[in-house]
Amino acid sequence: MKDVIQPRALATREKITRAAAGLFALKGYHDTTLEDVRRTAEITTGAFFHHFAGKEDLGFAVLDRHMEKRRQELDRLEQDRPAPRSDDPLERVFRRLDAIAQMVAGRKHRKGGCVIGNLSTALSDTHEAFRERLANCFDEMAMEFLPHLDAVVKLHSPRRRVDTKALARYIVAVIEGSIMLARTHRDIHGMAGNVENLKAYLKQILGGVKPLL
Repeated sequence: MKDVIQPRALATREKITRAAAGLFALKGYHDTTLEDVRRTAEITTGAFFHHFAGKEDLGFAVLDRHMEKRRQELDRLEQDRPAPRSDDPLERVFRRLDAIAQMVAGRKHRKGGCVIGNLSTALSDTHEAFRERLANCFDEMAMEFLPHLDAVVKLHSPRRRVDTKALARYIVAVIEGSIMLARTHRDIHGMAGNVENLKAYLKQILGGVKPLL
């Protein structure tokens, strides 16, 4: 019996977090009520509280779900892209950036913005636990680039001191700002242009892409 109940329970939890993620992205955290989530997920109040202690608990689950889905989608998009033109680690940075641009472009018909950005705006100044969790989310995004940036500096500019952690966070800032601009201007193509400008900047300050040997 347990084997039957467990998948059903997981499916219900996924319905709730998926509904909440969409509502948080569209309406914001504060303007979304638990009743909104319950109706959208089409579950009972009892089912909700079986899985979550309250709205804060749900919000943390939404963040965890978002980051996991993001990782999976970007990894898949990267794998589907053409093989890199060189063995230069900067190509790995560019490959991830291209995957991000492709992911954002694929969401052009989806209402709402980035749930991480929305929650950061709403909660960072008023809720310390959320601020810390959101900061970790942004740092996780930055850490995707950090080892490749370290490798680029080692390859092209071994004698220069480059704060690659700050540079990785700068990349995330450009990405998140571009997502916000794309939403407000309703210009999904602007994201691709900003990514190309970011790639040109990184190539300029870190060194050119080294050809395959």
